Amino acid sequence: MPAERSLRFEPIVHIDEALWRQRVMAQISAAAPASARLTLLSAPAGFGKTTVLAQMASQARQAGQQVAWLNCDERDKDPAMFASSLGAALARQDLGSGPHESLPSLGLSERIDGLQQPLLLCIDAYERASSPEVDGMMEQLAWAAPAKLGIVLASREPPHHHLTRLQLAGKLRIVDAELLRFNREEAMALLGNAMPAPAAAQMAAYADGWAFALQLLRLRASAGGQALPTLSRETSQIKIPRRQIFDYLANEVLATLPLALLEFLSDVAVLEQVNVAAANGLRERQDSLGFIRELTRIRPVAVVDEQSWSARLHPLLREYLIDALELAQPGRVAQLHLRAAQHLAQQGQLHEAVGHAVAGGRLDLGADIIEQAGAFRLFADEGEVRLRLMLQQLPEATLRRRPRLHLLQLMHQALEGGPASTLHEFERLEQQIRAADTPAEDPARFDLEIVRCTMLINASSHQLFFSPWSVLDQGIRLARAHAAEDERLLACTVSIEIWFLHRYGPIARCERRIREMEALSEHGAYTHNSPWIPMYHARTALAQGELARAESYIRQTLHQDDNFLNFRQDSLSQLVQALLGQLAYLRGELELAREHLAAVPSAQVRLLEILHGSHVELALCEFALGHAEQAMAQLQVARQLAFEENLPQLEVLAGAAELELLARSGDAQAYRALATRIKLDELWARAQEPFALPWVLVLALARARYFLHMAEAEAQAAAQVADQLESLAQASGQRLGELCALLMRARALSGLEPGRQQEAQRSLAQALSLGAQSAVVQSFIDFGAELITLLRSWLAGQDASGRATPELLWAQQLVQIWEQRFRERAQGAVASLLTPREIDVLCELAKDHATKLIAKNLLLSPETVKHHLKAIFGKLGVRSREEAILAARKRAILP
Repeated sequence: MPAERSLRFEPIVHIDEALWRQRVMAQISAAAPASARLTLLSAPAGFGKTTVLAQMASQARQAGQQVAWLNCDERDKDPAMFASSLGAALARQDLGSGPHESLPSLGLSERIDGLQQPLLLCIDAYERASSPEVDGMMEQLAWAAPAKLGIVLASREPPHHHLTRLQLAGKLRIVDAELLRFNREEAMALLGNAMPAPAAAQMAAYADGWAFALQLLRLRASAGGQALPTLSRETSQIKIPRRQIFDYLANEVLATLPLALLEFLSDVAVLEQVNVAAANGLRERQDSLGFIRELTRIRPVAVVDEQSWSARLHPLLREYLIDALELAQPGRVAQLHLRAAQHLAQQGQLHEAVGHAVAGGRLDLGADIIEQAGAFRLFADEGEVRLRLMLQQLPEATLRRRPRLHLLQLMHQALEGGPASTLHEFERLEQQIRAADTPAEDPARFDLEIVRCTMLINASSHQLFFSPWSVLDQGIRLARAHAAEDERLLACTVSIEIWFLHRYGPIARCERRIREMEALSEHGAYTHNSPWIPMYHARTALAQGELARAESYIRQTLHQDDNFLNFRQDSLSQLVQALLGQLAYLRGELELAREHLAAVPSAQVRLLEILHGSHVELALCEFALGHAEQAMAQLQVARQLAFEENLPQLEVLAGAAELELLARSGDAQAYRALATRIKLDELWARAQEPFALPWVLVLALARARYFLHMAEAEAQAAAQVADQLESLAQASGQRLGELCALLMRARALSGLEPGRQQEAQRSLAQALSLGAQSAVVQSFIDFGAELITLLRSWLAGQDASGRATPELLWAQQLVQIWEQRFRERAQGAVASLLTPREIDVLCELAKDHATKLIAKNLLLSPETVKHHLKAIFGKLGVRSREEAILAARKRAILP
């Protein structure tokens, strides 16, 4: 047999080094309808049809099936020639006539009907043979095909009416290019050995699943031995084989398209998303719908949505068309970009409009688009992320030449907790705007007054004592006066007020503002800022001690933020992590809390709420886990950051937390020196003024002062701190602050004269009620073994009737949690020091049990207990029970 003819009956590709497309083959086999004997792989050139078909043939042979293969050419449009070619393919398997025998379609069907073994018939390049007569032959063959026969056609063209009729009859399954497209995992597997993973990921995105492009990229990288570091067209290091890709597009994909459709593609190639209105606007014509419908013939090089009749061109196709158009008509591409910018700006697609203006060489037009759309008002409807991306398209010099855009840039920096220089730059710009010879109605002058409210966030981070209310009230009044013209003014100012109300209080007023913000957001359809609404609710719920509701709102934020995993707002994502960490800590889920808090980047956002979580609460979490050294080191990092970045509120937070931990550890010399250094008395006096300090500072100072008094055996003074904290918490609406105050009072009063015990029990009962409602665990544990002893005493005094109140159940659960943590901590911390029985005795000792009760609980004699106590005292280097408990705390044995 001549070589040319024999090549028609074998695959023209080698599959030895090809990526095995098991996913594709499995989906082809499982595609509906299951009874169909004929399968059509329909895709443009370069999508791997032949390779998949060859792999299916190889897989069939390995399974014991016979395989016949035919590569069609133009001669096969003649039905007699097609029948002859098909017969020749079958003859190679001893199933049909000889290679020179012409068979009519019916005779061929009869021959196939007598199959004794399973046969897979693979027909490649079917578009070369397709004609009404040949399609009719395939239709007859599909109807007559026995169960042992499977036929797979590979074609660059969609099915014609004969095959469509088969599909409707359930005799044909069609697999299009979307299935053949490489998914990310397959693309990474193909490129992974040729280049580093980051470059492979970039190239996989660039090729968008097109098998031909991926293969060329792999071959070029393998041959050159170089990584592909960037996708920038201007970067000389790039090694993408564009010329080969473009030649392939021109000769294999576009050559068969009508000239009018090619001209349409050239005009709309500048658009990422082609819809009828945008295409008509660019072309200044009204016939784009028909052309978009025609694009279905080159799927998925063009992905067409038939419901909206819009399309997305493959990035390689767009690049080829743009390059070709610029060569043919210099300046035409820029003209199309500018038309796109104007059209998209009218449609409210501002980010895309600015991008086209920049691509068209008109930076001034891009700046005009942002200003005319509202400048800073865009924070309300576009959201911080989209606005940031929009501004990043313009050079810094352009932004600084436009006062309104410069204000917008500074507003973004303030919202993301920018450096202190942001405020200085705002003050300089304010002087510039006021000194400019512009009329009073100059939009920049108006923008200045509203943006000033946002700058309060930045200013507050760099001042310990700060009141935002007068400036904020002035801005909100101005916004309300002009709200009828543009509600976005209120959305921008009310959101800032909510932020400060959460920071300072009162929470009740905050709830009213959130409801107003919800109404504004719903009325204005501010969907890009929608994740912030549940976040506002989450912070409110957390302050009110409703942990489950707070977590539900946080999860809602994650669900609503479509870009959370990719282009999310830094402050939002970091606040989410900080709040999830705080929730986990309060519930006593310490490992989970540490995971969330450690996930907050430490060097990006300078907002107090986030810094508190990523530094101070993380340190408290480490301490609760028994890692006292790590906790102190973390607080030192926080204080150093506060010094370097001029963050006095963080400095006070870290100092107060460190003082608390030193007092709880019994390091008298260190905590006394620190109290003097941070001026604790002066700060606590200032904290008594309602809303003078952020609530987290008030709480941190109260705890520091309380534990200092308790360490100094000043229980009465500690109880007074508890009373003061309770009053402040009630005024601010901070229910968790009330819980802390109740626990402070209970523990402090339990150390006073016997007459105060009943009052201590009442405070403890109130705390248990709040704790049971909120499921707060760690607040109780933080107050140590003494509070657990008080809990046991309270439990012992409860009604023996067996009525299980929520408070009773919660107290029992807290004691169990504490005992479990104690045993885990003791076994981990002193396993090499104490024997297991000595650990048991130490556990009982921590419960404040007498010797006889310890003996009874452990089934030991009192003399044996005394022997173990003596051994414990000796190993810990102490002389009394109290000293043993203190030593256990220092060694992180006690939780």
